[in-house]
Amino acid sequence: MPAGELIFANVLDARQREAEGEMANGLVYVLAVPSRALPFAVLRDWKAPNGYLVEEVQLLAPSGRVAYTMGPSARYMLGTMDLTHIEDVIDDAMFEELGVHVASFLLGGEVLGQTEFQVVLQAAPEKLSKDTEDGLKRSDVIWVGVEFQGKDVTIPAWFAYRQGKIYVLSSKEPSLQEQTIPGIADASDLVVITRRKLRETALGRFRAVVRLLEGAEWDQAAALLADRRRSRVGPPQDSIKRWKGTCAIAELTPLVAG
Repeated sequence: MPAGELIFANVLDARQREAEGEMANGLVYVLAVPSRALPFAVLRDWKAPNGYLVEEVQLLAPSGRVAYTMGPSARYMLGTMDLTHIEDVIDDAMFEELGVHVASFLLGGEVLGQTEFQVVLQAAPEKLSKDTEDGLKRSDVIWVGVEFQGKDVTIPAWFAYRQGKIYVLSSKEPSLQEQTIPGIADASDLVVITRRKLRETALGRFRAVVRLLEGAEWDQAAALLADRRRSRVGPPQDSIKRWKGTCAIAELTPLVAG
């Protein structure tokens, strides 16, 4: 006998839910593939016997791979005469595929219902919020949070900012001469923290998609960084020549709502 009955479920972008309500066709947005999704809600209504039951939610990609799992965790059910409403807002789910995904809802280890939702690409905003933009324009340094050797580390980094994109330089090998951001070459996304100039308080914190640049894109970003670097010794071309082949340049696209 099933542990309960799934009456309603939906998976949808947090902004979509606020604008259109819980019944809207489920959409989850990413700015790149693979990347972390913008915050989305997982909603469900259960009819189940009173007491604690073990619930699990699996988000399945078009390939059948499990893209994200919630639980298993104990949930308190109100009883068969009432609906037990459960909702979670997810901000750490990584998606590697676009298209129709399936959310499977389990009670007691048994799949009792499913619903479909679409993972779609949202164009990165060309203009950020005023607070975020001001923090980037007025700061010389951002703090970059990455995973390195199984630990989360936060590194101060000088940067260049243009048209909604952040550019950071990182030596490919540990260096005393050039900036090094461990783990950035292997990161698909990371945390960016802006701080108030001459203060220790954080001004803004957001996630950003990482893309390593090559060829002409690397050259263009290197020129931008060389012009931006305040402590540069010599003409910009000297710095660019030194970085060539020894330094990676990462383009960071903020994961913020457009």
